[in-house]
Amino acid sequence: MSIKNKKRNPFEIFGLSPQIVKELDEEVLFKLIKAIYKVFQLIYHPDKGGDPKKALEINLAFENLNLEKNPENFRNYRKKYIERLSRKTLQKELEELRAQNRKLNFYNELLKEKLWQYLENGFEFLRKSFEEGSGLKLRIFDIVTYMNFSGFRNTKKQMFFKDLILTKDFILKRRAYEKYYIKFLNYKYIGCIKREYLEPWVLLEREFKDETQSFKNFVSKEAFIKECLVFLEAEIKSNSYIFFYNSEDFQRVFLEGVVIDFEKLKEDEFFDILKNKTINLEKRVETLNNFNREISEF
Repeated sequence: MSIKNKKRNPFEIFGLSPQIVKELDEEVLFKLIKAIYKVFQLIYHPDKGGDPKKALEINLAFENLNLEKNPENFRNYRKKYIERLSRKTLQKELEELRAQNRKLNFYNELLKEKLWQYLENGFEFLRKSFEEGSGLKLRIFDIVTYMNFSGFRNTKKQMFFKDLILTKDFILKRRAYEKYYIKFLNYKYIGCIKREYLEPWVLLEREFKDETQSFKNFVSKEAFIKECLVFLEAEIKSNSYIFFYNSEDFQRVFLEGVVIDFEKLKEDEFFDILKNKTINLEKRVETLNNFNREISEF
């Protein structure tokens, strides 16, 4: 009788699992089958009042698994039965992965719902931290600029540092080598993430040009929600990545860099910066355009 014509594997008829069939060696497995066969004979033999059809099925199964008379049949059926274990294992792993995916999707949706709550926490932190006419000055290490330009020979260290002044209404920003701050009204603080929790270069958007790769200073909103939001803290801390977003186009989250240190500005120092060391972004663009025009005319 061919294996293909059998609807049930003989090992299945004897109530053995693919796992036990795989683990036992041939001799021990056949001894177990003979023991089960004897028990079945006592239960299903017609002379004992059993079911003739069931008794015939058991006899045929034992005939196919008789290692002493049909070793080739025994091994073929065993191989086929063990293959079921692989399929069941894969099916089980697939179901587990699907369950994990459903759980991750649930948490992802939950994080999206919590996003604005985190942003509000950041707003609340700024509101409580600063009274009218005060701000927090931060020294930032610009990790994105460092990754893009640290290999160039003539790169100056000042390029990698910048100063930020946070207030509850606006943000001032300048490079370490620049004299003036630029005022940003729509640039909003989100929060900080400790450095040990994040490897930002994995998430940063990238640009490929002339076989070279450069990093952008932003992460997509979706990637930020998925990978960063759970670690976000409203409080500003040293040795943490600091993030912002543009309130007019909240599809990107900007990484300004790593907070080196920070201090609260005194009122007179703050107003001096606003009055004498700050320009609007529009004015800076106009200055750069005039400079470029003069260069072109020259």
